[in-house]
Amino acid sequence: MEKVLVIEDDEHISAALKLVLESEGYNIAFSEDGEQGIDMINSFNPDIILLDIMLSQKNGFEVCSSLRSNEEYSSIPVIMMSSYGETNNIVKCFQIGANDFVSKPFNMQELLARVKSHLLLKELNYEKRKLKEKVIEHSIEGVTITDAQGSISYVNPAFSKVTGYSAEEVIGKNPNILQSGRHGKSFYQHMWGSLLKYGKWQGEIWNRRKGGEVYPQMATITAIKNSDGVITNYAAMFYDMTEIKKNQKEIEYRAYYDSLTKIPNRQLFLDRLTQAINRAKREEHMVGVFFIDLDNFKHINDSLGHATGDIVLREVAKRLSNCAREVDTVSRLAGDEFSVIQDDLVDIEEAGVVAKRIIDALSHPFHHENNELFTTVSIGIAIYPLNGETSADILRNADMAMYHVKDFGKNHFQFFTDSLNEKAMKRRDLEDGLRKAINDDNFLVYYQPKVDLKSGKMVALEALARWPRNGTIVSPTDFIPIAETTGLITSLDKLILQKTCSFIKKMQETISSTLNVSINLSTKDLENLHLIRDVMDTIKRFGVKASNLELEVTESMIIRNVESAIKILQEFRDEGFSLSIDDFGTGYSSLSYLTKFPLSILKIDKAFIDDLESNENSQSIAKAIVYMAHAMKMLVIAEGVETQGQLDFLRSIGCDQIQGYIFSKPLPEDEVVELIKSGKTLSLG
Repeated sequence: MEKVLVIEDDEHISAALKLVLESEGYNIAFSEDGEQGIDMINSFNPDIILLDIMLSQKNGFEVCSSLRSNEEYSSIPVIMMSSYGETNNIVKCFQIGANDFVSKPFNMQELLARVKSHLLLKELNYEKRKLKEKVIEHSIEGVTITDAQGSISYVNPAFSKVTGYSAEEVIGKNPNILQSGRHGKSFYQHMWGSLLKYGKWQGEIWNRRKGGEVYPQMATITAIKNSDGVITNYAAMFYDMTEIKKNQKEIEYRAYYDSLTKIPNRQLFLDRLTQAINRAKREEHMVGVFFIDLDNFKHINDSLGHATGDIVLREVAKRLSNCAREVDTVSRLAGDEFSVIQDDLVDIEEAGVVAKRIIDALSHPFHHENNELFTTVSIGIAIYPLNGETSADILRNADMAMYHVKDFGKNHFQFFTDSLNEKAMKRRDLEDGLRKAINDDNFLVYYQPKVDLKSGKMVALEALARWPRNGTIVSPTDFIPIAETTGLITSLDKLILQKTCSFIKKMQETISSTLNVSINLSTKDLENLHLIRDVMDTIKRFGVKASNLELEVTESMIIRNVESAIKILQEFRDEGFSLSIDDFGTGYSSLSYLTKFPLSILKIDKAFIDDLESNENSQSIAKAIVYMAHAMKMLVIAEGVETQGQLDFLRSIGCDQIQGYIFSKPLPEDEVVELIKSGKTLSLG
């Protein structure tokens, strides 16, 4: 049983490591400070050490340096851990002889893989001859070892079996003799960049056998260092993925594609519909689902036979595919029933246009053995979210609409209900009113306070658009999606920014202390090439500083184009703006992405706050978000706090700020100014 010594002073991280490492069969020992950790090495004799940088007594750098200066311990692999992943820290780790570095919070699977990799390499360095005989020589995985310059010094029998090259043919040569030509220069630059920076690269690569056949392999390449931290060798382990890919592809194809028409089957259709609906929920757009049935197809089968019917079905699939966009899904549900998923639907009329196109395409005859075959289609259309919230609801309603067409003459299309037309008219009216309201400057800005949970004082505000119409305030959930799908959101956001800057200026002139104000950016804003220039021009015109404003973005916005979003947000950060991520936890952004963005504030979405008093899952998520954000040096704000119980829990887990009705609803300018002047504070109990 291999032994792992964990030198870490955070009991939560130690507990997590204990759970993961013991489940893999490792013998674990723990130390909370560096001095004790060094003492434990003699008694425990670890095979590998996980070492935190920030420790009491001796820090991680001192511990690692001490190990490397002692010949007895110099061969023990050391993986250093830290929440501070700056380049200087990483470089220093490798300079003092660490084998690897991981940033906190880390991915447990990745850490486990690193532990396994370094234990294997330790065995390679410590007992090279024995390892060759017992592991490498008999391994089903190919193994290649090169010197620091990349010349092959050793390959095992599995290498020869996979590549076709004997050891004599490759010793002294560079592994690039295996290159397939499928990967560009950037692929290898990334590989070597990872090896030089992190000491490891892992991934899928296409190589070429001696006979010329190109094949896929999964490979792990690791840099082997001496006691001075200098790379002396590179070790690569790989296995041939040809059969795996072949079998996987065949299994997936049979499971998800119709064998007759070669288009997605019902199972893949339902999976893609579920994905489309989930995406639509996050990004607030519509999804159109077409239920298509061939009219009188039974007559073709009965009169000309199933072979002829199959030919017609294949041709129908082709014509449907030609009518749809690349992003849409055309599938055969069963028999002569087909469906189309129209993803990212902006306007209901689009669905009608596509339906007419399908009807026209299928009105032309099918030619078979000098015969002209005719069939028409009945199409039922259901729209998410107008006609249902789930895949089952949408498909059922589209099916019902299709049968309505069957009942009234066929060869036509029908939306699920007549009320859909009324909704379309209502939407058109709302869109026209929205456009006019923006042009006429008929929008108000309400401000909701943000309250510090240590002092109970107001510390900032959030600007929220409000549209007064016909004596009432139109709900943002009604007009914001329309503003986004029509592109009016950019004009609206400019208007809100101007009004917010004007309000900040008034506060500066009338109130002794000015609160920072956050405004929301939309996806369309981030697509504006002149966004930063426009925002800077606006704040300069009103005499407002960038430090007076906080810009809020959502998860779904920034993961659409990660590199572009990082660039834009970093430029805003450089100008002095604070940046926050709104609605956190409701999207699918990777935590690895989150670490790349220059964010300083994280907002817990109201969805997790609503049932915080009764739902243990929501409590656990809130705790995890606060812990993670603080580990990343980010401020945490909870949205939608309404009850004392919610407030008490958020205070207990160290949440920094809240906003919600427990303190104040969003208020118009005059009322929020009076609230600020009153000096109202939140009762913290």
